[in-house]
Amino acid sequence: MKVLKARVPAYDADELLAALSERQFIRPHSSIGVALAELATRYSFCDLIPGRALAWLELDGSVAIGRLRRSELSQLSRCIHRFWRQTLHRQSASDVSPVPAV
Repeated sequence: MKVLKARVPAYDADELLAALSERQFIRPHSSIGVALAELATRYSFCDLIPGRALAWLELDGSVAIGRLRRSELSQLSRCIHRFWRQTLHRQSASDVSPVPAV
């Protein structure tokens, strides 16, 4: 019998926040969309998650990342982490096949 184990992201929201803050400091004029695409590549999460997070928070992806406040970066990192965790949970649930009755 297979046991359903919940997979968790390899990184937590605080690490994502640190990466976003670093990106904001190093390249403040790059857009949020570009920064999130680079973050998705770096941390290997689904490319659709940043778009969902931006839509959920009603943020424009073309705005420069330097224009975001710390609270907005924090909300964005927590939202990305939550959607990432949900995606992994759905994937692990679909990987488990039902056990046939004997």
